[in-house]
Amino acid sequence: MRSWTRRGALGGFLAATLLAAACGGGGGGEAAAPSSGGGAPAAEGIPADAVSITATPQNSPLPQGTPGQGKPAIVIGSKNFAEQTVLGELYTQALKAKGYNATLKASIGGSELIDKSLESNQIQMFPEYLGETVTSVAKLPAPTSASDTYNKAKAWLEANRGSTVLLQTAFEDTDGIVVSTQYAQEKGLETISDLSKVGPGGQGVTVSGPPEFQNRETGLVGMKKTYNLPNVGYLPAPAGSQYTAVDQGAAQAANAFTTDYQLTTGKYKLLTDPEAVFGYQYVAPIVKQDVVAAQGPEFTATLNWVSGLLSNEAIQALNQQVQGNNQPAGQVAQQFLAANGLK
Repeated sequence: MRSWTRRGALGGFLAATLLAAACGGGGGGEAAAPSSGGGAPAAEGIPADAVSITATPQNSPLPQGTPGQGKPAIVIGSKNFAEQTVLGELYTQALKAKGYNATLKASIGGSELIDKSLESNQIQMFPEYLGETVTSVAKLPAPTSASDTYNKAKAWLEANRGSTVLLQTAFEDTDGIVVSTQYAQEKGLETISDLSKVGPGGQGVTVSGPPEFQNRETGLVGMKKTYNLPNVGYLPAPAGSQYTAVDQGAAQAANAFTTDYQLTTGKYKLLTDPEAVFGYQYVAPIVKQDVVAAQGPEFTATLNWVSGLLSNEAIQALNQQVQGNNQPAGQVAQQFLAANGLK
């Protein structure tokens, strides 16, 4: 089993059926203080341009007590796939443990739909892949770096949604194109551009994925133009069923996420995206500005603490428990937070 891991974690223990990273390095547990001591440095694995905007155990300690008692209620939204449900549960449960009156409205839909929920104040917060805000919602030119993505998302949200962006996680979950390992070996596929080997302009290749991917510049549209693959076909499929389409031969490739647990099984190969068509997709909580002000600094600190726990390895392990082992997202989130010191 893959272990839960987080930057700076020095120890772990078995909690129920989960191997979870316990407190260590100075970032987890009640009232942990920032530290530059043991464990990995805060910037490990984080792009140099994004260090100052990324939550880590060193810069995001958990507040003491229950500072949320008596504060206004808040509704947190999440999108309609497993990783988002887990993220929603993590942030909601951490806030509730700190006394905040937080509830989760799960499975709202894609970026465009959840943005409408935020704009209409049906929700006041949700975890988002920031490149989606910039390109799919704001319709701005594709950012050139992680920090450019963060800054553009923050500026647009503050100007157009009355919202802001908190510190982002250390993990990035971009769209990707996957094929079976066997198919990749047979056709000599390493990069997305190699799909042209299957046929002129990608003829003979069908990509399975959610409907919204088909019409996005940071999706099939941009992929076809950038890699000169005009003949690639598309098979719309509900989120989560892309791998099934590949397994059953209905499609040769799938639009997936780079943190999918399936990529740890050896059955699939993620084709590289050297032109960064799918952008920079670090996750951060988007929160209404008036909510941030009303809830106080401990509210922000609690959310940053959760974000600081989340590495690529941790989110893949969470995804594996929910998607691969069919564990309830709420239960998985609770065990992960407890293993990292939330009481």
